[in-house]
Amino acid sequence: MQLLEAEILTWQEKNLELAQKLTQITAEKEALHQEGLRLHQELQQQQIQLTAEFRVATFEQLQTLLTNYPSIHQMVSVKPELPAKNLLSMFTPLDNLLSKWGYELIGKPWEQVPYNSQLHQPDKADMTQGELVYIRFVGYQHQGKILCPAKVSRTLPGGR
Repeated sequence: MQLLEAEILTWQEKNLELAQKLTQITAEKEALHQEGLRLHQELQQQQIQLTAEFRVATFEQLQTLLTNYPSIHQMVSVKPELPAKNLLSMFTPLDNLLSKWGYELIGKPWEQVPYNSQLHQPDKADMTQGELVYIRFVGYQHQGKILCPAKVSRTLPGGR
């Protein structure tokens, strides 16, 4: 009988230890869950802050262009004979921003180049690799990734 009581006492002690461990693990799990929620909320706040900072910095870079563009648009609609070269300097902030961000042009307008299906979007589906084509609209790439391919054609605008 004494042996049975000793075994019961041992099992009760083990049961108590296990219950305490379970309580401890449950508390740790809850603490980790709360920490995860806090970190998630912190990341969301950082994302909001970074987005706002990005927008401000981008606006500052483009401010000259953005403030002049509506006037340029109006001037061109009222005076279509106005030479475009007088307006090009207003696009300098955009060029500076693209350069600062490391964006690279794919081609130059009206430049003749060998067709490359990786860099170019053809206006006709039957273009072949290496065929001479003209850049109609430039494309952009960043760190080797094509953001938008240059649009190409076999002929220049106006059939040139």
